Amino acid sequence: MIKAIVFDIGGVILRTEDPSIRKELSQKYGLQREELEDRVFNSSAAQASTIGQVREEAVWQNIAEKLDLPPEAIEDFKDSFWAGDRLDQDLVDFLQNSRREYATALLSNAWDGIRSQLEEKYGIKEGQTVDHILISSELGVAKPDPKIYRILADILLCEFQEILFVDDFIENVIAARELGIQAIHYQSGMNLISKINHRLNQN
Repeated sequence: MIKAIVFDIGGVILRTEDPSIRKELSQKYGLQREELEDRVFNSSAAQASTIGQVREEAVWQNIAEKLDLPPEAIEDFKDSFWAGDRLDQDLVDFLQNSRREYATALLSNAWDGIRSQLEEKYGIKEGQTVDHILISSELGVAKPDPKIYRILADILLCEFQEILFVDDFIENVIAARELGIQAIHYQSGMNLISKINHRLNQN
């Protein structure tokens, strides 16, 4: 029986809906969009920041060095990089309304600035919008490491099979399923709320 609903953040409730901005930014520096995103998300600094070993600033400093950006251009670069992201308010509302019957949480691989960004920019607050917000940089471990799912279950006071988890990265979904968590692989265009309700109605 499902007792908790958990969403990933980036790629699920917060998605890049306008890729043209990153494409323009990439072209400015002679890169493909995929190359630019790889430099941002998969650098050694980004990986270290994801588990809290360095601050987010190190990620952008690394980008500045790779692209030869002057210090005053870093903030503009960051703003442009995230400018195409949009919050799926319907999913946020669904999760917030689900608190009446289920424990709810967000579980994200993210750098240290994400919690304040969620609250200040999107109004998403732990204990109000959702019961719990779990961030890899604060926990020191990231998906798909089984440790982070064990932490999640402990915080939710649930057995693995009582958790319904949604993530856009298949490797995170597979790792969750291997522990017994009921997991949905979110993909673009999916009617996620309908899919979740179908699962819940099978309880």
